[in-house]
Amino acid sequence: MSQFIKYLFSILLLVIGLLYLCDIIYTQTYTNSNPRNKLQYILNTEDEIFDVVFLGSSRVANHIDIKLFDSLSHKKNINLGVEGAGLNDNLLQLKLLLDKNYVSHVFLQIDFNFERTSPSNISISEAMPFLRNKILKNHLKNNFINFKKLEYLPFYRYAINDPKIGLREFFFSLFNKKPKINPSIGFSPKLGNILPLKGQNLSETIKQNNSVINEIIEICKKNKTTLTLYTSPFCSKTKNINYINKLKIKIPSLIDLSKGYSDELFFNCGHLNNEGAKIFTTDLYNATKNKLN
Repeated sequence: MSQFIKYLFSILLLVIGLLYLCDIIYTQTYTNSNPRNKLQYILNTEDEIFDVVFLGSSRVANHIDIKLFDSLSHKKNINLGVEGAGLNDNLLQLKLLLDKNYVSHVFLQIDFNFERTSPSNISISEAMPFLRNKILKNHLKNNFINFKKLEYLPFYRYAINDPKIGLREFFFSLFNKKPKINPSIGFSPKLGNILPLKGQNLSETIKQNNSVINEIIEICKKNKTTLTLYTSPFCSKTKNINYINKLKIKIPSLIDLSKGYSDELFFNCGHLNNEGAKIFTTDLYNATKNKLN
């Protein structure tokens, strides 16, 4: 019996040791590899001066043609929109970026994301390899009830986020495989149309306020960074589009470009295609060029 217990104990120690070893290898690989996503890019960027930083979800990543905006503004700009990201994720991006860099102007895309304050697992999973970063750690520990497990259980953070930072992404990072979209540019255009367009349902009601937006406003004030809030286009089939009018009451300074775009310019109802993105990028620049100058 004692031999069997020793055998089980040895197996347990071996498993724990392998988990710690895998955790170390994964963490070192992600920390030292070339950035494959925008969060890694931010963490690897310091002493840079950005004239304009665009933050938001795919409605930024797919909508802001950054090279076009560069040519129009003659400034140094970057698109840090992340597919699936919410305002909480954008707040983390902003905290990390401002820690080691100077940002003159932030453009934040606002629409139905006003209804959420929690982080998205899609983008937050990309932060898991970097929990030793104090800013990142302090931000995440208030948003995850299992944070102690993420911090102390070996390899747990990688196991539960396997689709984003699992074995496949580990090997891509290990061999420094370049991502499809260069994180230092960040624009990922959509091509063509998905027809027929299906209307998106916006909320019929609007929440009283959004604490994350309030924190973003305060951080920008503290760092003397100008903040511009704007809304990207929706197709004509969008339902409850009056939600944007309610949003403008909450945020009087909101630049509303949600309507007035032909359905031919959309990939789907909430995302412009490449042609639409170029027109929208130009329109947004024209709507804000006085502030930029």
